[in-house]
Amino acid sequence: MKNKTGNTLKALALFTATLVLGCNMSTLAAEKESTIKIRQASSVQPEPAQIAQKPTSTQWRSSIWEALPLEFLQGSKPHPILLAYEQNEWKPFFINSRFEPTEAALQLLQRLNKVHEDGLSSKPYQLEAIQRQMQQMETLRIALKSSDPNFHDAVADLSRPASHNDAPPSSAALPNAKYAMNTQGDTPTGSGGSQDMDEKYREAFRASSELDIRLAQDLVRFAQEMDPASREEQIKALTGEIPIGSFLSSLEPTSPHYKPLVAALIKYRQLSDKSEQVYVSGPALKMGSTGEQVRNLQRRLQQEDFYSGKISGVFDAATQEALKRFQQAHSLPADGAMGQTTRDWLNMPYAKKAQMVADVVKIVRQTPVRRADKYIRINIPQYLLEYYNEGKVQRVHRVIVGKSSGKKINVNGKMVGENQTPPLASQIERIIINPRWYVTDRIRKELGDSVVSDPKYVQMSSTFASGTPRLYQLPGPTNPLGRFKFEFPNAYAVFLHDTPKRQLFSNPRRDFSHGCVRVEKAEELATRLLEDDNNPAVKRIENFLASNRPSHVQLSESVPIVIDYLPVFTNGRGQLIFYGDPYGLYRESPAVKESKSS
Repeated sequence: MKNKTGNTLKALALFTATLVLGCNMSTLAAEKESTIKIRQASSVQPEPAQIAQKPTSTQWRSSIWEALPLEFLQGSKPHPILLAYEQNEWKPFFINSRFEPTEAALQLLQRLNKVHEDGLSSKPYQLEAIQRQMQQMETLRIALKSSDPNFHDAVADLSRPASHNDAPPSSAALPNAKYAMNTQGDTPTGSGGSQDMDEKYREAFRASSELDIRLAQDLVRFAQEMDPASREEQIKALTGEIPIGSFLSSLEPTSPHYKPLVAALIKYRQLSDKSEQVYVSGPALKMGSTGEQVRNLQRRLQQEDFYSGKISGVFDAATQEALKRFQQAHSLPADGAMGQTTRDWLNMPYAKKAQMVADVVKIVRQTPVRRADKYIRINIPQYLLEYYNEGKVQRVHRVIVGKSSGKKINVNGKMVGENQTPPLASQIERIIINPRWYVTDRIRKELGDSVVSDPKYVQMSSTFASGTPRLYQLPGPTNPLGRFKFEFPNAYAVFLHDTPKRQLFSNPRRDFSHGCVRVEKAEELATRLLEDDNNPAVKRIENFLASNRPSHVQLSESVPIVIDYLPVFTNGRGQLIFYGDPYGLYRESPAVKESKSS
């Protein structure tokens, strides 16, 4: 009843799609009947050694189809598992002809049993349920073997009556990848015609098909979590075009930051789960201080592996050095004294730190540039730009990002601070040398009406929606965009640019802009991008600058750019650094103050 109901739902949900299947199903039926006639004409049973370890029976088609979840058939885009089964001729990926898990299945399970090493929960993979299914399948195998030591999946087809409904339609006949089929009456019949043997084979096919689908779901779930861009490789791995072991290895990010971040995630989750966090209160502490709060400070530093000395209650040189290491790891001035900002970081809950690291680990796994050899990555809390080429950091630039202040506005359904730099991914398509600065309506209101009469600005014929004239500032050394602008399409109208206010780059906290990103040494970055682009314009940069006119240089190959919000990351030596939360996205995290005193 369950199978009939499921197949009926599949058919009803996708009824209109079946109208185009006449020719396709006729072809499948003819092919099926021809295969069965050949098998029935042969009275010679295959020797066990001749039985391929790969699935051979056509019965897999209806068994797998009946076990498919209905959601596989919904949506405008074909499910990768559905496509993989079709390419695999509707035979299982992880079960062989004797209803045993293949080596690929064992490799997958071995990897899934270690997902915690990637900071992932094993709960969605339902490994205990898979173990029960495997035990059930083994019980069925033993029952089959007791009846026939040479059992295999093809035996169930040798005397099976022909049916034209035993195969799902091809997705090529279904533009929207909608499937419908009727498997009613399509059940295996054993070679001996025994009802008991029939039932054993039927149960073996059913249990094996359900297990195979669950393993396929887990592989896709794991691959999506590790690398969302791996859809095509998922299909190839399921069909055997890519070895499972190789595919699973390829899912781990090659970033040198990944393993230290995962290790930190495991550490902070353990601290959150198993340690009673020590909190530090009272007045500021420094060299020479004594008392219970010094003991708490030492215990607290010890919990996070910054201090290994005696819990003495005396703020000595060892305590000071441990506190300096803590401050350095939290982007604080390393003065070795405990002020308010240092105390805030010391008292941040481990659970909140673990959440920060978990978010960053996921971003590193799923970043759209993880497959790119050349790209730019900007980390907002770090106020830093890195340019990668051939997978290695080639240039590092300090940046200024959007202000943390300002009201929240709705941008494409997401509430963001009106001045905050948004996380995004795009492609740098061109560089403008001597750019004009087009004053936005919001900034114009901030500047006031006096700007209209300022000779540095030119009124244009166009206007904003508000009716005010659209203004731009001419190129030159005082232009707020500086001498270089790097353009990339995005929904927020932000870009990367130079600035005449270069003294701001010396500030430890650099959120001063209205949302765009200002980059230090912009000319050096532009030169390197043009050199790596083999762009002839690189030899004319000085001429462009001397002309004081806007020059638009199109890159022959766009450069991916990703702007991330990573409150914690690792430095070039693998050390974990908490850079802070300038936009307050983690409510309990402390604000990293500009004050030099910690």
